[in-house]
Amino acid sequence: MINNKEKVHSNGAILLGEQVEVDGYYGRQARIITHFHSDHTKGLSYSARKARSIIATTPTIEALEVLNVKLPKEKIIALEYNTPLNLVGEKVSLLYSKHVFGSAQVLVEKDNGDREGYTSDFKLPGTIIMRDLDTLVIDATYGSPDMTRWFKKEIEGILVDFISSLLSYGYPVTIYAYYGKMQEIMEIIRRYGLAVPFIMPRKVYELTKISVRHGLRINDYFDESTEEAFDIIKSNWFIRFLHYNSRGEHIKSTGMYHVYVTGWVFDKPIKEINYDGWRYIVGFSDHADFEDTLYYVEEANPKNLVIDCTRTTVDIAKRFMKEVKKRKPSINIEISPSAPAKVIPEED
Repeated sequence: MINNKEKVHSNGAILLGEQVEVDGYYGRQARIITHFHSDHTKGLSYSARKARSIIATTPTIEALEVLNVKLPKEKIIALEYNTPLNLVGEKVSLLYSKHVFGSAQVLVEKDNGDREGYTSDFKLPGTIIMRDLDTLVIDATYGSPDMTRWFKKEIEGILVDFISSLLSYGYPVTIYAYYGKMQEIMEIIRRYGLAVPFIMPRKVYELTKISVRHGLRINDYFDESTEEAFDIIKSNWFIRFLHYNSRGEHIKSTGMYHVYVTGWVFDKPIKEINYDGWRYIVGFSDHADFEDTLYYVEEANPKNLVIDCTRTTVDIAKRFMKEVKKRKPSINIEISPSAPAKVIPEED
């Protein structure tokens, strides 16, 4: 039996109940993938060989296929939200998480009545808060009090207004973001009524199709290699979406505005880079900041809290533990593992 200090393995695997490993490899019977970001798919090739089942939501499974993550089809279980799956001595459920399309939290209920949950990456509002837990494993990527975005409630409108203002100068805009966050931004732009075509590489196009199939409201998006996209590009009236990691390839490009979207901005929503008028950073995140992470814990009020220290630093985890203890002294808190090999969060 795993104690709370060992709930998180140094490779990032979250260990729930006796059968389940989440977002990392540990050699258990069931591997759960909470979402398709690469820092949560570590060790999948090992799990694919050793585990009896690979469990995720349907959008996550479809996205992984587009991202060329190979899984044995006979082991895949597409699990809908709030649908318990019986394992030996326990049952597992996936609960909705507002992070990227298809993302999920994990709840394991043991036959002896114990309830254990893992948030994975999430943000508020929109994520279901798991309550009545014996043990909660929480993601605390932004677990330090100085990691609070004062502008988070207004950032959607700020982002769309800024993009619209750039387009008004007659040049297109390229937005650099991670998979999943891209699609969230596309939907926000449409919700705010900005009717400009979206141009994107084939892989982003396929992921966007999946997101639309599973509920996101995005239209007028085009694979950049098509004739239709060529005609749109000639007009100079479009937004291009590229993966965040490709931003260095276009650093000297002018005649197009470049907007880099990241969660690692806390002091102001928009920053100009190099003050050349072409490159900007926008502080938009698909992660809970410090305030929202703390709010989740306060509302969940678990008996035991385990802070995942593989996707943040020990120092940040300790700061978060200190703040929780101030507000919820009755909760037993562990940082796990105490000296991790850090898994860098991909999505922000």
